[in-house]
Amino acid sequence: MMSRKFQTGQAMAEFSISIPFLAPIVLVMIMLLIQWATIYRDKMTLNAATFEAARAGSLNNGSKAKMRDALAQGMVPIFMRDESSALEVGRAYLMSKLYVEGSAIAKAGAQINILSPTPEIFDKHKVTRSGRHGNRWQEIPNDNLMYRKSDAKKITDEQHVNIQDANLLKIEVNWCKKLEVPIANWVIGKILTLTDPSPNPLDAEFVMYSPHKHQLGCNALGAIAGAGSGYSDYYISIKSYALIRMQTPFKI
Repeated sequence: MMSRKFQTGQAMAEFSISIPFLAPIVLVMIMLLIQWATIYRDKMTLNAATFEAARAGSLNNGSKAKMRDALAQGMVPIFMRDESSALEVGRAYLMSKLYVEGSAIAKAGAQINILSPTPEIFDKHKVTRSGRHGNRWQEIPNDNLMYRKSDAKKITDEQHVNIQDANLLKIEVNWCKKLEVPIANWVIGKILTLTDPSPNPLDAEFVMYSPHKHQLGCNALGAIAGAGSGYSDYYISIKSYALIRMQTPFKI
């Protein structure tokens, strides 16, 4: 029978041999945890900014320009590098503004989609208004909603919407979050940039992942952003939704 002392020494020797193989795996896991923590932080910031964007839209006739401005203001924290500097706040706001509504490349990084009211809902509930100077426009009426008839109008065979629900503004915001943690950005990025995976589970190229439309835009943004440095940057698409009642008539 082996002595306890000999067994302890054998275990230490086996552990020492396994360290070179375990260390890279542990390092990758730590980097992945840090990267997912930054993604979660930016997702929480995006949730708050999306609500502010929806609120701005509800107060300004569903204006996308106002929503983009509110979104840019809400996303300033993720561009901050030194919170004690007033100049840094201005720089971060300009960076966020450019990302949301700047060049054609930057616009791929942030998208605001109005999910409701849709053009079909607008057409069914719109009314024509006239101004003092003879100008005319169309809008979804927003006044005295509690006294208006709640009869639902047919939008599609599966969708019927009344005037009260037509005044609910729902938006979706897609944001390309840059992956910045070393090692983890490459691991996650290689998965996100997979092209033409095989749908056959028996195929060596099979993966249970297919990037959606906005993720493909984030992949393109990463390729363009990293072109000058000779390697590709990696971005992951994160989404947020907000629903709020219109406080002004919705216009298109």
